[in-house]
Parts: sequence; C-alpha cells; structure tokens
Amino acid sequence: MDLFFGASTNASRARQSGSAQQQPKKRSPAEPARQSRDTLQQADRKRQRRRAEERSSERQKQPLPTSSSASLSIRDNAIVNTNRERVGSLPSSPRPQKGLTRLDRSQPRIREKLPASGTSPKSVATQETERCASVPPLMNPLNGEKSPISDFSPNDQVADDASAASLVNSADAVRQSESQYVDYFQWQSDAKRDIELHLPGADSIETFSLRMPKSFERETDLRDEYLPINDLISTVRAIALYLVESPEFKRVVYEDNENGIMRQLERARNRRNGDDFVHAVYEFNRLLDQERANGDVRPVFSKNQVPSDLAIHIVEQTYNRIVAPTVDMLRQYKAFSNNVYGEILPTLISEFIEHAKITADSTFIDLGCGIGNVVLQVAAQTGCYACGIEIMKVPAKLAKRQAQEFAKRMQLYNMGHSPVRIWHGDFCESTDVQRLLPQADVVLVNNYAFDSKLNQNLLQMFLDLKEGTRIISLKPFVTPDHKISARNIYSPESILTVRRYQYWSQCVSWTDSGGEYFVQTVDRSRMKKFLARHGMM
Repeated sequence: MDLFFGASTNASRARQSGSAQQQPKKRSPAEPARQSRDTLQQADRKRQRRRAEERSSERQKQPLPTSSSASLSIRDNAIVNTNRERVGSLPSSPRPQKGLTRLDRSQPRIREKLPASGTSPKSVATQETERCASVPPLMNPLNGEKSPISDFSPNDQVADDASAASLVNSADAVRQSESQYVDYFQWQSDAKRDIELHLPGADSIETFSLRMPKSFERETDLRDEYLPINDLISTVRAIALYLVESPEFKRVVYEDNENGIMRQLERARNRRNGDDFVHAVYEFNRLLDQERANGDVRPVFSKNQVPSDLAIHIVEQTYNRIVAPTVDMLRQYKAFSNNVYGEILPTLISEFIEHAKITADSTFIDLGCGIGNVVLQVAAQTGCYACGIEIMKVPAKLAKRQAQEFAKRMQLYNMGHSPVRIWHGDFCESTDVQRLLPQADVVLVNNYAFDSKLNQNLLQMFLDLKEGTRIISLKPFVTPDHKISARNIYSPESILTVRRYQYWSQCVSWTDSGGEYFVQTVDRSRMKKFLARHGMM
C-alpha cells in the first residue's frame, strides 16, 4: 500500500511543477475510480516482480541443510514472507491449506527473504498436508467415524478408556477434606456416614457421604462448597427426569409432591432425620433395580440432545470430586499476566453452545482450557468432538483428571459421548493445535486477560480456519464497525465478522457483574468482493 500512496504523491508533485498558466484538464466522473483501480493493479504487478527477483537471487545462494529442524524454519519463514499472499488468495480457496498454520513468533514481523531451499511455500504446505493425511486417524467409539485430529503426543493425551483411573465417589471427595465436614443427621438407629445410591449404568453404584460442611446453610450457593446430601438429591432428580423411560417411575419418584421419593428426601434433609433419609434412598434403589429388570433404564432424550441441566449436573459432580478438594492450587499464577486463571460458569457455556451453533457434527477446541470444564460440558451437552489445551501445569493436570472422571461418570449414567482430548502445552506452539485448527468448527478463547501481543498471535493463527468457523471470545478480535479498505485488505481482521452478546451476573468466576462476549465468524466473501471490485482477482 506504500506504492499506492507513493504514486499519488508523485503525481501531485508532477502537477505542481508544471506551467502555472496551463489549465487543468476536466476529468469525467468515472476518472478517479479508474485511476485508483489502475494504481492498485500497478502496485500489485510491482510486488509480484519484486518477489520473483528475490526468489531468483536467493536460488543462486548455497541451499540450507535438509534436516527436520531446518525444514521447520524454512516453512515458518515462508509463511512470514507470504502473509499478504495468503490473505489475498483466501477468497478463491474456501478451505485454506492445512500446512500453512502459523507465524514463527520468535521472529519480528518483517518481510524476510525466502530461504534458498528450492521449495516454494505452496509445495511445503502440500507436503505437510500429505504428511498429516498419512497418519491413521482416531476412531470415534460412539459411531465409528474418524476423529478430526490425526494424532496426539502420548504424554499429553487423555485416553477415552474409562479404566485409566478409578472412580472418585462422593465419600472419597469428603474424606479428602474430612476436617471441614461434620455429621449432619440425627439418628434413632445406628448412625451412618455413607450410603450407596444405585445409578442407571449396569451394576453402577456410588457411595455418597451423609456429612455436611461445618458452615452449611441450605441457602448456600452450590459453587461455594461441596454439599454431598444435596448432590444425592439432585442425582435422584436427574435420573427420574431423564434416564428412566417409565412414566410410573417418574411419578413415584419426582411428580408426587406429597409422598414421592424426592419429597421424602427433602423432608428428611430439612428435619435432619437420618433414618427417614436412608429409608427413602433404599426405596429409590429398589424401584430403579425393578425398572432395570423391565428394560426401561435408558435415556428419554434423543441422541446428542442432552438436556443442559443434566450435562451441568455431571460436570459439576466431576468438578466437586476432582477440583474442589485442591482448588487453592489454582491460585498459583502470576498476577496481571496472560496466565491469570478464571472459570466460565455453566450457564454461560450453555449460551456459547446456542449462539455458536455447536452440534454433534462440530469440532470444538478451547485454546486455554484451564481445568477443562467448558470442554466437558460441550462434549456432554452436544456429543461433539471436544478438545482443549492449557499452558499452566496445575490446571492442565486437573483437566486431564477431570476428563478421566467424566468418562467414568458418563458410563455410570448409561450415556455415551464423543472423544474428549485435553493436553498440556502452549497453543501458539503446539503442532496438535496447528493440525486441528483447519478442521475446527468452533474455537473458544477466553482472552479476557490476554495482552495485545498474544491476541495478535491468535489473529495470525485464525488465518488457517476454514470458512464459517465461529470464534468465541471475551474480548473482540475485530470491531463491529470494521470496514475493509485498501489499507487493511491484507489484515486478518478482514476475514472476520462479529456479533456482540451480553451475559448477566454470576456467569464467570472473576466477577459477579455482567459483561459481554463476542462470536466472530470467518467470512471471506467481503474480501473477495472488495478484491473483485478493484480488479485484483
């Protein structure tokens, strides 16, 4: 674009140096538009000639060694050199080349010369695509379809095999913080601290604690502390509403407001009557076993349309057993850095799913997934392929453990789900992210605390996204009033459109106030129209 404005300046100087008595020619109304188009075409031709001369001169130099590290450097530098060409050529190619994945962020943003490798950027991209395609893809155990990601590092992968870790019961979670819990019920018979609850999965039983926190009040927000008795009652409700296809079972357990199982449990909890509470649990177990014998223990909803409150219940159970006992470890981060920790709460996640149109056929990736709550809820609620990456060691470790616990809990509730992948790493450098981005349908970035440099790096990564991919963020990557012009035609912002949404209080962990989030969509049609209008295609 310097050539464009330089040409205008030179023309102005030429006119000023002419004869003072010479009268200017009268231009037709179409003359300015024609000159602007000619100037843009002339600048584009000069740019192409300069690149051809640079490539010709570099081929005469000694070629670099062809080691794997050298190949990576060649590929990264080629991408730096061809950033404008990539953006300009995207409208004519709906699916970007998978090999062109990111800029080398260790180098400044300058137009370096292409290394003398004898390989053009296009051929590098082709080789990378062929390499990824040669790796046998993972299979979705739910439907036998190929998973979008080809391979993962064994050390970072979370297996879907539910046997990878043992189930953490409610009673186990309470024992991890036993000093903070006290006996809650009063007993006429022998006192109990634990009780078994039958679940819909085959031979599935969970041991729930009958103790409560010392500071317990019935009005306490469930986010503050783990309340095992309330958790048991919520589990009974979820099973009656969604996981047993028997109207009679639903009526006896949930709909009878006088003598139903739910009413008995709530009345016994409020009165602290342990004997009545245990009796109601035993009666529920008997009814569920009877429905299992009748073959009616199965979800009442269609596949991949899990009710949001059921999905949230399972994810919150996972959180309370894995994260809650060690939540203080999450506060170990550097203040005012890109690694400041914060959680997006379930209500807002459900809004993300709705507004970003996440379905069972989507591929979802969370860049900076923290403890993995968003990944797990999206997987549970939509049945889509969901994955996340986290740079901080403690949240990444907890996220992996949550993924294992989540897989087991889905089995307890007799529910299937698509693969879930969570790994530890830097999303700016991860090769797994590079391979996954071109296939992603929805990308989440909680960039609320990110600095401008990291947001710019993300914008460069978004160049690899396919047409129609949605990007959810807490801060916008492009302003709603962004207009494409000759100055910004090659900027990554020009391939994005954006919509703004409001969220209310208690939707995020770092504030009780409301705020806003943004859904950007990759849309190269506006750029294509602009280039066609100026004769640049």
